[in-house]
Amino acid sequence: MHLKICVVGPKQTGKTAISNFLAGQTSGIVEGKQYDPTAGVRILEYEANIPGSSGPVNVELWDASGDHSYEGCWRAIMNEADGVLLVYNPDAPAQDQQIGDWFEFFVRKNNLREDQCMVFAHRMHGGGNEKFRPPPLFSKVNSSLTTPQTANDMKGMFDNFVNELYAMRQRK
Repeated sequence: MHLKICVVGPKQTGKTAISNFLAGQTSGIVEGKQYDPTAGVRILEYEANIPGSSGPVNVELWDASGDHSYEGCWRAIMNEADGVLLVYNPDAPAQDQQIGDWFEFFVRKNNLREDQCMVFAHRMHGGGNEKFRPPPLFSKVNSSLTTPQTANDMKGMFDNFVNELYAMRQRK
C-alpha cells in the first residue's frame, strides 16, 4: 500500500524545504537559502512505520509548484491523492485569501474531507511566537504555525496526519 499526499500552496512558502525534511532528505529546514522555484511537481518517496500496518508504508509527497502557470497540471497531480498539506506564509496578507483558493481546488473540488487536509502556516525565517489563528475557512482543519526552529514538532504532527490517512484508507 502507498499513500499519496500533495504539498501545495502559493509560491515561495517553503513547500520544497518542508517536503525534503518530511521525506527524510534533509536533517532540518534550511533558512535563508536562495529561492529555487519548483518546475511542475517533484515526487519524493519514503517509508513510514505506521502502527497497525503489516510493514513499512510507502508515502509519496507530491511537491507541487505554486506557480499558476502549472495550473493545467493540478488535476493530474491530485489524481488519487489521499491527503493534502497546504503551506502558506501567514505574514503575507494576500496569502490568507490565496490559501483559501488552494483549499477550494485541492480539497473541496477533489471531494476530500477536512480531516484529509493539514495546514502549515509557515514562517520561513522564524520568529513570531504569538497565538496563531488560522483563517476561518480552516476552523475544522488541523492547522499549525511552523518555523524552521519547530521542524521536529512539524514532523511529529505530519507523522500523525500520515497515520490518520492510513487508518482512513484501511476503512475504505
